[in-house]
Amino acid sequence: MNERFVVLGVAPARREWFRRVARWANEAALPVEFVKCISASEVISRLETGQPFSAVMADASTNGLDRDLIDLANAVGCTPIIIDHGLVDRDWQALGARAVLDERFDAGDLLAALEDNAHRIGRGEVQQRVEGSSEQQVATGKIVAVTGAGGIGTSTIAMAAAQGLVRHDERQKILLADMALRSSQAMFHDARDVVPGLLELVEAHRLGVPNPADATSNIHTFPERGYDLLLGLRSERDWISVPARALSATWTTLGSLYRTTVCDIHGEFDGVTETGSTDLEDRNRLARMAAMQADLIVVVGAPGSWGVHHLVRTIMALTQLGVHNSRILPVINHAPRKARDRASINSAVGDLLTSRLPDAAEIANPIFIPTKRQLEATLRDGDPLPSALTKGLGDAIAAMLAQTETAPVIPDMSDELVPVAIVPGSLGTWSDEDYE
Repeated sequence: MNERFVVLGVAPARREWFRRVARWANEAALPVEFVKCISASEVISRLETGQPFSAVMADASTNGLDRDLIDLANAVGCTPIIIDHGLVDRDWQALGARAVLDERFDAGDLLAALEDNAHRIGRGEVQQRVEGSSEQQVATGKIVAVTGAGGIGTSTIAMAAAQGLVRHDERQKILLADMALRSSQAMFHDARDVVPGLLELVEAHRLGVPNPADATSNIHTFPERGYDLLLGLRSERDWISVPARALSATWTTLGSLYRTTVCDIHGEFDGVTETGSTDLEDRNRLARMAAMQADLIVVVGAPGSWGVHHLVRTIMALTQLGVHNSRILPVINHAPRKARDRASINSAVGDLLTSRLPDAAEIANPIFIPTKRQLEATLRDGDPLPSALTKGLGDAIAAMLAQTETAPVIPDMSDELVPVAIVPGSLGTWSDEDYE
């Protein structure tokens, strides 16, 4: 037969259906080439090679079987088929599975599932990767990202932005989400319990789609300030526990629950394209994904050479990431009171951006946030922030969000680089004479 189904299989030891499929394949009872895998990690490794596969059959109790594995299979054109034995209560089709078979399936059931959902592979066929995710991500709410250099007051400005949006329109639900590597919103809000938070919410999306009640159970309310709070990472190293596709699904849930989500993110956005490091891109995933999908990005700076320099550098990093100039709002924290000093800062920022960016005029003029001496006591007591910090900022953000016609598409930050064939000899040669 010139064409057949090439199927990956993964299951715990001694699963009866696993042995049945292997026997049908060996006896040619089905047009199937069955490739046994010992773990979910091996399945992922095989899928990432670019070799064509028709389907992956995974036992429901397989360790590591989650949204990321299923979505990766869909992304490379390999149909996920889950073998359900009734011991795991999970909506597999909501996670992206194309078919679910009872463990007592026969050869006819398997062939029907493959014919309906998978494609046959011819001898020598070259698989083309399917770009994008099988999951259509649509964010219904607005996203405002707040970023800047460390120690410049980014977290405080994020709080002021969330409270300012509440005061601008008290009818809308606002969420402040701490997605910085070095999270500090738990400290600012005196959250005695640091759980649940971001990690628990993302984990809930790794193995399913939580209902609104379950999702909001991971979110804290602060009625004094009018917004809700999603606590962040408990340790900087916890970024490794945030898989890309589960995070994308989390954004969708937050967008359906809140009119606007204000994200406190760190100011580093380097990834594979900039550095060639997949680890660095994973580390910066929270900031990169928030920045690329945000309707508006508030970039925080400060007076003086250091503060202006880091403000401009962060804006440059965002534009290199692909953020459009019109989506950037500079903010000067601890701004001087004199109009002449503010005009000087505004001129310096404009000159530096104009010399480095085309169409720099599309970037909004900076918003100046004054210094409040009693701010420490206000934060300690859990009182609402003073209107001098929140009103102007909230009005400016609301005005710019109102001009947003279409919400950005949530990017799939988890796509692996596609291997590129190298022409023999194109890299040059190396010999002992060259070394000498």
